[in-house]
Amino acid sequence: MSQEQVYIALISSLLSGLVGIFISSWFYARLERRKLKTETARKLFANRHDMHGQGFHEAMNEIMIAFSDSQKVIDLIEGLFKVVETPIHARSEKAADEALIMLMKGICKDIGIEYKTLPDSYYLKFFSMPR
Repeated sequence: MSQEQVYIALISSLLSGLVGIFISSWFYARLERRKLKTETARKLFANRHDMHGQGFHEAMNEIMIAFSDSQKVIDLIEGLFKVVETPIHARSEKAADEALIMLMKGICKDIGIEYKTLPDSYYLKFFSMPR
């Protein structure tokens, strides 16, 4: 084996390892971002029954970070903030519910969860046991 062949083998081995590390890191980062988005969505949906509770507030605050790469979701949460900041007497009765439903649909679409057959009213329904 000549010295040139050794160099070619060495360089190609190093390059293939570096390319493998880069691709693995890229896929791992995508997976972690998706897991963060899914966990935030799960927290939002799980706590939607108590909009004044800590869990719901945590989920709403996490959305700004978890979905920072999705302008559509950011626009939807800004729209929800505008509705909530409007005095109750100056907005329609269902405006906050509609804005929340739009946000939840936007989050579902961003993380790839299908919702086509689910009526809008189901986004605000929840199960609870009587005490």
